[in-house]
Amino acid sequence: MPRVSRPFVSFVCAACVASAIACGGSSSTSPTSTTATAALQSVSLSQTSVAGGLAVTGTVSLTANAPVGGALVTLTSSSAAATVPANVTVDAGTTSKTFEIDTVASTAASTATITAAYLGVNQTAALTIGRLTLQNLSLSAASVVGGAVVSGTVTVAAAASAGGLLVALTSSNPAAAVPASVTIDAGATSQSFDITTRDVSTLTTATITATIVSSGSSRTASLTIGRLALDSVWVGVPWWPGGVPLTGLVTLTVAAPPAGVSVALASSSSAAIVPATVTVPGGSTSQPFDIVTANVPPTTTVTITATYAGVSQSTTLTVVALPSIATFACTPTTAVGGTTMHCSGTLANPAPPAGWQLALSSSDPSATVPASVTIPAAGLTFQFDVATVAVTTTTAVTIRIVDATSGSIVFSQALSITAS
Repeated sequence: MPRVSRPFVSFVCAACVASAIACGGSSSTSPTSTTATAALQSVSLSQTSVAGGLAVTGTVSLTANAPVGGALVTLTSSSAAATVPANVTVDAGTTSKTFEIDTVASTAASTATITAAYLGVNQTAALTIGRLTLQNLSLSAASVVGGAVVSGTVTVAAAASAGGLLVALTSSNPAAAVPASVTIDAGATSQSFDITTRDVSTLTTATITATIVSSGSSRTASLTIGRLALDSVWVGVPWWPGGVPLTGLVTLTVAAPPAGVSVALASSSSAAIVPATVTVPGGSTSQPFDIVTANVPPTTTVTITATYAGVSQSTTLTVVALPSIATFACTPTTAVGGTTMHCSGTLANPAPPAGWQLALSSSDPSATVPASVTIPAAGLTFQFDVATVAVTTTTAVTIRIVDATSGSIVFSQALSITAS
């Protein structure tokens, strides 16, 4: 009976595969490569509130890089006041992409929910669309001579969107004519326009109104139109101490023309000297001028007159003559509390016929002075005592000499009181 061979070799080889060490060989396997799947992480806005008519930038972000071919993210808005593109693609290998949200102007505020969707995940962001407001309406001049042209400017807070922003214009007075409207160009925040005035017989005011057509937001500005004339001359105070400079002011009814306006000035007394003329520059309605006062007795009331084109305006100013102290001293200037100091002074000029009354004061109760001292007519000198009280520490005191008529301080003296 013949022998039958069995497939032993095949059996051994199968075992060898199972055990590379037993067979004296080696076996290796390749690791499995895994890549994180990108998911939608968020949708964010460059600002959460905006004036209607202006644009906002949105951004969609993924948790990982977008796959080959990019990630197509769907976009929607819950309100017609804010429009978004139907979708945006996050480029392969990147994690975010921006898109633009266009808003429309309206007469009331609203809120839009911006939704981004990708692979079944939704993310949202809220955007408040406010009523688009006109920030400012300005004029190049507040008042002009009839016949002059004034420049007006309308301004919004942010750049106008594509197509521009239409602003309606009106004037309350035919003496100031404006165009029916002006457009703020796309990307701009302001636009100028001309206001043409006409000659008038009396001073008149026009109210210029600018209104954003799409939102109803408006601003107004006043323009005065009139004939050029002198309105007033002003010094601002009823009295002023002699020897101290002062400033006056001339004012016109409307702004001076480009060449300016020269106004003549005069004073009724040398106690207050003014320049012969003062020029109001073009575009201005007023101009200050210097008044030089003299400290010469007696106290004098001065009339200051301004004249232009045959019209005069006047104001009065009382120049108070003040005593001028040439020398003053207290002996001693430092004293122990409880002792008396003696003070004396000399005027630079004799007292007037009515004499001088000087009010006295002390800055600290540790030193007291009389309420006042009087210098008789033609007198030159005065004196008074300073009574002190005991103190525990050295105390600084200021003695003030004041003109009793005007209340002006004419002299101050520092003293020191020491402890015993």
